[in-house]
Amino acid sequence: MEREKAIELLKKYNKEEFHIRHAITVEQVMRNFAKELGYDEEFWGIVRTIT
Repeated sequence: MEREKAIELLKKYNKEEFHIRHAITVEQVMRNFAKELGYDEEFWGIVRTIT
């Protein structure tokens, strides 16, 4: 799944702006951890965005 589709699903099921901002913030944290640990940043960012 591409990030755009993940954001689309996020916004479909979360109408509160706070929840959307929170998910995107956590996405960035997950990307940073993935990068630091040598994992796929895109995968872990998207996983956190849609869960």
